[in-house]
Amino acid sequence: MAMTPPRVSPGHTPLGTPSHTPLANTPPGHTPAQRLKQTGASILAGQEGLRPSSNASEQSGRRSGRSNPQASPVSPNYVAQMPGEKSQGNDDQIAFGQVEGQQRRCKGPPEQVPKAIWTDSVAHLQPDEEWPLHAVPVFVFGGVDRPRPSYREEVKFTLRNDKYVSFALRLRCGTGDHYMGGTVGLLHNPERQEAQVGDPGQLATILDLVVQPDNSVIVTAIGDLDCTVLRTWMPRGLRGLQLAFVDVHRHQVPELQPILTTCHEEPGFGLFGQLVARANGFEEVAQAIDGTDGPFTVFVPQDSALLEALGGGSLEDMLQVPYLQAILACHIIRGRIPFEALYSGRTLKAIDGTVLMVTFLQWPRGGPCINEIPGGHMDIFCSNGIVHSIKGVLMPAPRSNQRR
Repeated sequence: MAMTPPRVSPGHTPLGTPSHTPLANTPPGHTPAQRLKQTGASILAGQEGLRPSSNASEQSGRRSGRSNPQASPVSPNYVAQMPGEKSQGNDDQIAFGQVEGQQRRCKGPPEQVPKAIWTDSVAHLQPDEEWPLHAVPVFVFGGVDRPRPSYREEVKFTLRNDKYVSFALRLRCGTGDHYMGGTVGLLHNPERQEAQVGDPGQLATILDLVVQPDNSVIVTAIGDLDCTVLRTWMPRGLRGLQLAFVDVHRHQVPELQPILTTCHEEPGFGLFGQLVARANGFEEVAQAIDGTDGPFTVFVPQDSALLEALGGGSLEDMLQVPYLQAILACHIIRGRIPFEALYSGRTLKAIDGTVLMVTFLQWPRGGPCINEIPGGHMDIFCSNGIVHSIKGVLMPAPRSNQRR
């Protein structure tokens, strides 16, 4: 429906339009009559007269505790919209006074969470240091189909007991020590449903929980080390679920290797380790990441990406590349920085001064990238640091006396 311009008497300012400057300060060619004509045309276009006032927007922002750029009078993309009129702007814009009818919901975990387990949190301790006593909820299974994963093996099982299902819902709501999960103890006893002191079990880290229509819960977990129950109790409010202090069998933990040794042993990282060990003038850095110093965080490029960046050929040919030391140095950072410490916009500084920017392709922390290079296998723990693999090669920042 077309709108007729309101009749504006001389000397009055239309509602919602900013007051004009005095005639003495009016620029040449901008007389009051011309400005009044422009104001009337703007009202016809639906861009001036229907715009909410700034005071109302500011008061609304104060009440809600956040700003609303789509309803702000200073937003350049905001266009007022009449009821029933089709939007002419971007699809993501919402007209003032309208309520969005549908909301997009995420299905399942929004990111591929690294498969970290409780043992990883204490792997940095020295062999003569005692591990902290760990209290975990205990799941006792009596059937032959009990979950028995190997170390770092992923397994799925179903919970139907009321006390286990109730606690699984608590984990799904964020009460555990892991996103949508946490560390639990898995025990097997066909004769009783309660754990006792001395019972053997196994730690497991729950990664995902799916609630079924029949009120059962499908659990995705990854196996950890074996343990022994030291003390049990039954707290209130958990519907009979037991908690227990457990002694973890730490002798089963594979011994962590230095960063350089890990690069040699991990499939796909061997070329980076060989270049660091044999590069001319890089001996001090090689000795440091081989265990004499630390901790370090190293973003190791895959062999295929490193071959392409250095022009291919044999190992001897790549060792002759003049800028090899600079390329290797910009991948090494002082300090231990695991995946959980990375966030979008964080900057890291390599040992050569190159600034690295962390970003994520998917909210909240899916698809990590370092200087727009996608990451691969994250959190490879070493005795003197941590290794993250990346699918490309970082380039060093140019010096002041170098040309780009």
